[in-house]
Amino acid sequence: MMSDHSIRFRFNALKTAQAAFKLLDMAGGRLNYMVLVKLLYLADREAIMRLECPITGDSPFSLPYGPVLSRVLGLIRNGPTQEEDESWFSAVSPPQGYDVEKLTDLGDSELSNAEEHILLQIFEDHGKKTWQELSRFTHDLAEWTDPHGSAVPIPFETILLLAGKSENDLARIRKQTAAFRQIDEEIAAYSSLDCAVAV
Repeated sequence: MMSDHSIRFRFNALKTAQAAFKLLDMAGGRLNYMVLVKLLYLADREAIMRLECPITGDSPFSLPYGPVLSRVLGLIRNGPTQEEDESWFSAVSPPQGYDVEKLTDLGDSELSNAEEHILLQIFEDHGKKTWQELSRFTHDLAEWTDPHGSAVPIPFETILLLAGKSENDLARIRKQTAAFRQIDEEIAAYSSLDCAVAV
């Protein structure tokens, strides 16, 4: 269980869908879904190290076959659970066996140039690997821990420390992400109030 004071980011479903589409497009339109999950994890990891913020905002976990993004894996395996999930299913097909395909190009409005460059680099470095090869590769990443058949959260702090960030850096990032969460909560509260008034 992560502490309330840990670094957390907001999952961005549209941005995640745009990133996934780009990786699928680079692959010719089709990928094993575990390859896609691993590529998105590696892109998030690189973005955290370079930009201090992941691309997707998803929560990383250690699973027996290496680190994954929990919400992305859930979308692929379980289908949509929230209205915002629809952007993923506009861009990425449900699994056909173990593969997913690109569907509708949702553009790149959420992605920065730096994030697009990271996605390209990750695909160039790892996009031709099988899911077994990516599983072995990600097992060797320093942040992965053996969950002994379960799932263990990977703190963003761990990845930032691996990138050479100091405790002062972590405190700054923690403060920034907490401020963004507070803004999100206030917006959600006002939206709920508006709905109640309308009813």
